Amino acid sequence: MYQWLLTAHLIGVFLWLGCLFAVYWLLRVHAQAPKNAHEKLTLMERSLALTMDLAAALAIGAGLAMAFRHDGTHPTTTLFGARGAGWFHVKLLVVVLGILPVHGMVRGKIGKFGRGVISNVPQWMWSLLLVAICAIVLLVFRGPVMFAPST
Repeated sequence: MYQWLLTAHLIGVFLWLGCLFAVYWLLRVHAQAPKNAHEKLTLMERSLALTMDLAAALAIGAGLAMAFRHDGTHPTTTLFGARGAGWFHVKLLVVVLGILPVHGMVRGKIGKFGRGVISNVPQWMWSLLLVAICAIVLLVFRGPVMFAPST
């Protein structure tokens, strides 16, 4: 079961971030596009955003299921309370403070653009997203080693 959850989590993460990248750059193009292209761009943004939302739900749902199913030998042991799982807490913090806010701001921009309120998309959103992704990759691959309990 864990392998299925991991597969669903990874598919969700890659699809979520891919759609988030695409929508972010579509919004940047939209801010500079001529008026006759706004309707088509809004339709593309909304379509990708729906996929982005579904992928986020899959990534978060499968990730939480894996965390609660951490140790099959002890059903009460989860990744939330396991020894040496500090990396996981930091990863959750980075997702909550780095990726989810960008997701929400992108969704907000799509709504504004759809109503005709066109403004530039800030560059710092892209920077925050990239820093968060780099931190998560570092935590996933090096976190268990860095946060290992000393014996």
